[in-house]
Amino acid sequence: MKAFILAILIMSNSGYAAASDRYIQIDTPSENDSVDPAKAIPVSGSGKGLFEGNVVVRIEDLEGRMLAQVATTMRRDDIAAEGPWQTQITLSNPVPAEIRLIAFSPSPKEGDTAITSNPVLLKTTGSGLENIDWKLQRYLGESGEMTLVLPETTVDVQFSNGQFGGGAGCNRYFGPYTTGENNRLTFAPEIGSTQMACPPAIARQEQRYFALLSLVSAWQRGADSLLLFGNDRQAILKYAVAKPAGLDDSLWQATGINNGRGGVVSSKTTHLATASFANNKIAGNAGCNNFTASYDIKGNHITIGRAVTTRKHCAEPNGIMEQEQQYLQALARARTYMLKADRLELRDEHGSLQVSYRVQEN
Repeated sequence: MKAFILAILIMSNSGYAAASDRYIQIDTPSENDSVDPAKAIPVSGSGKGLFEGNVVVRIEDLEGRMLAQVATTMRRDDIAAEGPWQTQITLSNPVPAEIRLIAFSPSPKEGDTAITSNPVLLKTTGSGLENIDWKLQRYLGESGEMTLVLPETTVDVQFSNGQFGGGAGCNRYFGPYTTGENNRLTFAPEIGSTQMACPPAIARQEQRYFALLSLVSAWQRGADSLLLFGNDRQAILKYAVAKPAGLDDSLWQATGINNGRGGVVSSKTTHLATASFANNKIAGNAGCNNFTASYDIKGNHITIGRAVTTRKHCAEPNGIMEQEQQYLQALARARTYMLKADRLELRDEHGSLQVSYRVQEN
C-alpha cells in the first residue's frame, strides 16, 4: 500500500495527472459504424495523463484475437494536459463481419495495458455472402499472378441456404458450402456441373476455377466486392457485385445453344449468335444471316414468332449453317426467360434450357 501511494506521489510531482484524472477515449468511428476493410480506417480520440502521450490502437475479433495494431502519440501542451490523437489502421485479410476497436496507453514498465478506452463495436461493409450475384473479375493463375477473366466469358457465383452455384464460363456448376467463425468458408470436395464441350482456352480457365474453389478457406466482403482466400491467406478469387442487365437495353451474345437433340452445346462459333430486344421485336445475327422476329412477354413468359432472315450461305466457319438452324429453332421453342446479372436464359415449357446468353461487352 505504501509503495502504491509513493508511486502516485512520484507521478504527481513529476507532472503526471493523478490516476483518477487519467483517461483515453475513442471519438471516431462510433459504435456500430460500418467500415470498409479494404481501406485504411481513420481513428481519432483524446486522452489525459498518458505516459509520454503514447496511444496504441488495436482491432480484435469478438473473441479477443488481435487482427491489427498501430501506435501513435497524443498531442498536448504540457505533460499532464488533455490532448487529441489520431491515426489510421489497416486490417489484414480475411476480416470478420464484426470487429472490436480499442485504444490503450501502455505501461511505462511492462508495456502492457495501463489505461484502456471503452471498446467500440464496428461492422465491416458487406457482412454477408447470400442472395447476391458475384461476378468473377480475377483469379490466381498457375503462374502465381492474379489473372483477368477471359473477356468472352462470364464466371459468377450465388450463395443461398447452404448451396452455391453459377456459371463457370461454359458450364453451370453447383454444390453445398459451409461457413464458420472468422469468415471460414469451404466448398464441397466434389462440385457438380453440366458437361458441355468448351473451347480449349475457356475449358482451361474453367478447370482452374474449379481447382481454386476447392482451395478456398475464408472470405471477405467489401462494399461491392468479394475476396476468397486459400489456406495461406492469399487471395485467389476476386469478385464484384454483378449489376443486373435489362432485357431490352443490352446486346446479348449466345454462350450455349440447344441442338434439338437434348443437349445445350457451346463451341468456338456459339458467340456469333446474338440477339437484341426492343419494341416487341427481336433482332440479331444467327451466325451467318441476320434475322428479325416478333415477341410477346407476359410476366416471365415469352413467345417468339417465326424468324425472317437474310439469304446468305456461309461455308465458313465450319458448321455455322447447322448452328444457325439450331439457334433459330431454339428461339422458337422458348416459353420463359430469366435475367440474372449479365446473363439471360431462354427455356421451353418443360424448363429445358434453349439458349443462354451473356451481355456482349463493348
